[in-house]
This record gives sequence, C-alpha cells and structure tokens, in this order.
Amino acid sequence: MAWTREPTSVPKPRVGIYGFTGCAGDQLLIIHTEDEILNLFGSVNMQSFVMASSNPTEGPLDVAFVEGSISTEKEKEHLLDIRKRAKVLVAIGNCAVSGGPQAMYTGDDGYTKRLQKVYGDVKFITEPVEARPLDAYVTVDYYLPGCPIDAKQTFALISRLIHQAIPEPYPHPVCHECKLNENHCLLLDKKFCLGPITAGGCNSVCPNHGLPCVGCWGPNDDGNFSQHLKLLESFGMTKKDIIRRVKNYGGHKILKYIENL
Repeated sequence: MAWTREPTSVPKPRVGIYGFTGCAGDQLLIIHTEDEILNLFGSVNMQSFVMASSNPTEGPLDVAFVEGSISTEKEKEHLLDIRKRAKVLVAIGNCAVSGGPQAMYTGDDGYTKRLQKVYGDVKFITEPVEARPLDAYVTVDYYLPGCPIDAKQTFALISRLIHQAIPEPYPHPVCHECKLNENHCLLLDKKFCLGPITAGGCNSVCPNHGLPCVGCWGPNDDGNFSQHLKLLESFGMTKKDIIRRVKNYGGHKILKYIENL
C-alpha cells in the first residue's frame, strides 16, 4: 500500500511513532541507532515520538509506526484515532504484531479471574482489556516483527515507505538464517527449538550462541506447526508444555495455528 502526492509538491512525509503495552524496546532501538536517527529526523516531518520529543502533534499522518499490544480501553481508543489519521499503519515489534508475552493466555476465558487475582478490588484509571495485537482492532498495512526489531530491516522499511515504495516481505524462518550461519542444528540433539516455525530477521542470534530459538519474533506463516509439534513431542515433551512455550511469544496470533493441534 502506498499513498499519492501531487508531482509539484514535495513536503516531507508526516510520520508518527507510538507505543502501547510493551517494553518500549523497539522505540529505544530507533533512538539508539546513532548512525541513522539524524537522517530519519531530517527526512521526515516527525509529528509524534514521545520518547524523543514531549510535544506531539496529533494531526494527519502519512505513516504511523506503532509498538505494543492493546491492553486498555484508552489504548484502544488512541489506536483507532491513529488509524483514522494515518494513510499507512505499521505494527512494529512482537507485541504489536502477535500480542507478545502479555497475550499468551488470551482467549482462554480466564482473564477476569487472573485480573482479580493480581489486582484485587481496585479502581482502574482506564478500563483494562485482554491484551491483543493491533490487527485485532484495526487494519495493519505492514508488519515488522522483532523482540526488539532489527535496525537494518527497520530503516529499510522506513526508507521505502517515506519514498512511497512497497516494502519487500521477509518470509524466511529463523532456520533459514541458522543454516546460512552454518550453525549445528539443535533439533538434531533433541533440544527444544522453535526456529522452523518462527519468523526470521534476527540473524538466528540465539542459535549462533548455542541457545534454542524461543520464538520471540512470532510465528512464521509458512511454518509446519503440526509436524514440529510432533517432533518436539518425540523428544519427550508434553503437548501442553510445548504449546505453553510457543504461546509465550506467539501470543494471541499463535492461536490460529495451534487451535486444532
């Protein structure tokens, strides 16, 4: 999806960067990329980025980058407002894309009980809701997974969008990157690893250090979930434990892949 501008008009694209429920690591990554941040602010008209400026402008946007899942009615209302004002909306980071760890039990009918157990009878400033990814409430034009997002992918996507070009998809799983890095496959040692069903882009950073992929970039659309579940079960793991660990980062979105397993 792209927007159109009059050929004779070349204003800087109006961009907003927003954060909801999450660790704010994706916004921090953008701020901490010293080699790129000045170019970014020089190339766009930054309307809102509260981690970089405390004076946001809530007007029309060409592109909105949104981090975090939605866990309150106030966040939901703000997201709906951003969607109305933005020509293009991008979900950045695992929480915005898949729901994140806070959404790992979404849909199990136990939300009210858990809320009561943790907070008791308190009056909330804003009504809490069960954590969900952005596309549970609005149309998302592009997804940029990550925990946190990758700097190279992030600025490649930003560059394409502000120049009205369509970003290229990244369909490869972590396993693909692991092979390119010539890592020994942990699955051959019958160790838990979610590389085959996890979206790539992290350059297989955990397996590079001998650690299993825990799925923090969310589910890969082409992943064979049923076969991978059977493989992990053959290692002696229970289906219940495997699904719990998959949902840890797969969050709400993983439900469509595992509901029939």
